[in-house]
Amino acid sequence: MDEKELKEIIYKSKETFNVKWEEVAGQEKAIEVLKKYIINPVKFPKQSESKQNPLIKCILLYGPPGVGKTYLVKAAATEIQKNFFTIFPPIIMSKWFAQSKQDRIIKNLFDYAKKNKPSVIHLDEIDFMTNTNNLNDNMNNTTRIIKQEFLKQINELSNDDGVIVLGVAAKPWELDPAVRKCFQKKIYITLPELNVRKILFELYLKNISHNLTNEQIDYLAKNTELFSYSDIYSLLQDAYYGPYRKCLSAEYFKKVKGINGLEWNYTPCEQNEPGAIKMKMEEITNPKEILPPLVNFDDFKKALEKAKPSINIEDLKKYEKFKEEFSQKE
Repeated sequence: MDEKELKEIIYKSKETFNVKWEEVAGQEKAIEVLKKYIINPVKFPKQSESKQNPLIKCILLYGPPGVGKTYLVKAAATEIQKNFFTIFPPIIMSKWFAQSKQDRIIKNLFDYAKKNKPSVIHLDEIDFMTNTNNLNDNMNNTTRIIKQEFLKQINELSNDDGVIVLGVAAKPWELDPAVRKCFQKKIYITLPELNVRKILFELYLKNISHNLTNEQIDYLAKNTELFSYSDIYSLLQDAYYGPYRKCLSAEYFKKVKGINGLEWNYTPCEQNEPGAIKMKMEEITNPKEILPPLVNFDDFKKALEKAKPSINIEDLKKYEKFKEEFSQKE
């Protein structure tokens, strides 16, 4: 495998370098660790050198799906801007990817990172990539090949190589013990707590025309316990389309003062409202004249009635157990 082939596999798109730390609400401890052990050594390698305190070479982010692990990675990539190399397991574990290349891609990746030091290797879904408990024999063979080469490369890493490995896992308990021990720092990315959920609602609502009060936002935050970041975003998306659903089902519209240079707009209304005109949305020939109502509290309450957290208590217990057993050890 030559360097050109490797570059085609490495996910190195600058389109992902657009997430700021302040967009990752509620993960201040994780951000502090990432800045200390990844950002600073890469951006300021000379200042970070210390014979008394060897550099941390491997860091693991773990936690339930949808809690912001990918956002943290993207924020780190944004800060570094270069020499941030990502590998996705489905690519190198594909049945179409020759087995003879599966160990070589790991070796070549580390060689390439050393050549472009200081650098960060981001291994997404590393729990899947190194788990040898898969039922499929071919997959087991693939994971063994990748795991053995990964361990070899990690064990050969020195501070002078200028390479830091950032692993991400959704099921850390499935990590091979030898792989797990490679990660000197293990950061648990948790579900958002009450105060963070409120910040998330406020952050997301900035880009939406709504009339929610502070008390109503408090209500939403209190009633989304166990919701992940992505669960909250999905809830908001459902509520966001509430006004459009009202337009679709409305039988009456009324004219209101126009916006965006239009003389007037049509907005859905009740039959008994002054100026109500019996018509369906499809009868309005210019789509720009349709003015959906503001997103309101009822839209969120209806969305909340249908929404459920994607994480259950039993799964959370597994994360807490892993944290107690391994996060402060090894």
